[in-house]
Amino acid sequence: MTDDLFDAGGLKELFEEASSELFPPMKPKTWDPLSASQIELLEKNGNRSGDWSNVRIAPGSELFTVEDCRFDGEVRLALIPSSIAGATGPHPLLRDSILENMEVGPGCRIVSVGLLSGFLLESDVTVENCGRVTYATGTACGCGIRLELGVETGERTVRSFTLLHTALADILSKGCRSELLGVYGEFLNRLMARLTARPRGLIRNGSLLRGTSLIENCFIGPFCRIENATAVRNSSLLGDSARGSSVTDGALVRDSILQWGALVDSLAIVGNSVVGEHSTVEKHGKLNSSFLGPDSVLGEGEITACLAGPFTAAHHQSLLIAARWPEGRGNVAYGANVGSNHTSRMPDQEIRPGEGMFFGLGCSVKFPSDFSNAPYSIIATGVTALPQRVEMPFSLICEPFAKAEGYPSAFNQIVPAWVLSENLFAVLRNRAKYLTRGRAKIRIASSDVFGTGILKMMQAAHEKLTAAGGREYYTEAHIPGLGKNVLTEEHRQKAIESYTFHLTFRALMKLLERMDAGELPETLLTDVSDDPDWEYARTFIHKGLTGNSVPELLTRLNGMWDRVLEDALRSRAKDYDRGGRIIPDYKDMHGSVEDDPFLSELRSERDSISGRITGLTSH
Repeated sequence: MTDDLFDAGGLKELFEEASSELFPPMKPKTWDPLSASQIELLEKNGNRSGDWSNVRIAPGSELFTVEDCRFDGEVRLALIPSSIAGATGPHPLLRDSILENMEVGPGCRIVSVGLLSGFLLESDVTVENCGRVTYATGTACGCGIRLELGVETGERTVRSFTLLHTALADILSKGCRSELLGVYGEFLNRLMARLTARPRGLIRNGSLLRGTSLIENCFIGPFCRIENATAVRNSSLLGDSARGSSVTDGALVRDSILQWGALVDSLAIVGNSVVGEHSTVEKHGKLNSSFLGPDSVLGEGEITACLAGPFTAAHHQSLLIAARWPEGRGNVAYGANVGSNHTSRMPDQEIRPGEGMFFGLGCSVKFPSDFSNAPYSIIATGVTALPQRVEMPFSLICEPFAKAEGYPSAFNQIVPAWVLSENLFAVLRNRAKYLTRGRAKIRIASSDVFGTGILKMMQAAHEKLTAAGGREYYTEAHIPGLGKNVLTEEHRQKAIESYTFHLTFRALMKLLERMDAGELPETLLTDVSDDPDWEYARTFIHKGLTGNSVPELLTRLNGMWDRVLEDALRSRAKDYDRGGRIIPDYKDMHGSVEDDPFLSELRSERDSISGRITGLTSH
């Protein structure tokens, strides 16, 4: 993410892009008054108007497909076949509907609509079996709505607009936001002034509105769909030919924005929120006053007053409230209560989860809490976590394995780096998923689980653990960053070894990338680089692996891959072995762990890298 996205120039460009989306260029149109014979034909087919002089048509319009309609106010009809590929039919169709102050483009189908008022329909739009579809001047179509991104009492409020993205929402909702927030507000006010002055609403090419009783004051982008919804009010739906957003099957959307490919489905409720690209709210899920980042899913549970980043998953009944989680990529399991934001005085407490964090079944996480420097950590099933700050990446926080005498009974046990040492399959599989499955087009942060920022957190944790020693148990008083948890000496030593291995492994993988790019080994480790990711890896290698040549380092990397494969296989085999011991036909149904598709992909990656290393070291 570049800094120029967060200055006046970057915001200007972003709002110009939003304006082009909301205010597409319109070609001037010619409208002809109805002739006496055309009025006679329309009335013969059951159509009526209080004043036919207010109804005008485009040249070449076909009136024989207009039946049993009423026209009030100024109505403009381009009743000509659409030239768009995949049009709704060879002829436009208007039947059994009331149109008021409307402009209807080519190829549109309007059937059994109680009232269609105040819109401009581009081409190939279908509005069918709907109640009231209306637009009144003065609406902002969901822009400018207050999003409470991280606390319910308003301190992190950000007003919404159509192209708000995760990184911008992050910086606008944290402490350094003041100057940028003012500039953002100025651009947003200008955009809203244009929106509220617009004389007609806009339903763009190829959109479908069907079986919905109320659609009010909305902008509906190309190829969007509202079908069998309860209602959609004061909202914007963005779309294009490949990624129309949708509201379907009993869902309710109010004062919100759905970005490209977003879906609100199956009785879900979205209010005062932004649903990011290709994200879904479904199965009675409730999203309120929040930003749900791209490629995320909320089903059955509730997210309120949150900034949830990409790939956030909450598939079951759970609660996430007052969370700033811009990195996302985590999971909220069934029954998880991440929401003790109310002290009985004010709901002003909040949580900062770390990237990729997993909140286990039925856990209860008390506020305030900060896990931002503990990415990809797990709060285990049934754990009650006290208010705390944890700075140990890839940790497991669980109920104590054994009682630690002399320490608070409410403290849990922490195992730093456990996710690396005992659950590597999940880490690598998630990494592959984030790198390949993301469908968002607008700006999101890097999706590499082992990005430089996380490696630096691992190194900081390693240094804290290494500086300690000589005890059976450790708490925050002995090692900063442990939170309200107890660490054993055995787990301290194992964490040091695991952090060391994976820091080294990732640094050597960066070395391989530089060699693949044609860098010369003679100066690769000594020359300072302007690439911050490589410079971090180069410095790590230069300090920690001094005296090794580049071929020796690559040969070492080749051997480290054997352990990576072994650890991934071992962590996946736990599921197969446990299932086989408990479920009689488990192994018959699940096959062998050796046949796991992702492990097969990992072996292929290892073989490819081995071949690359052989080629680079054989000269």
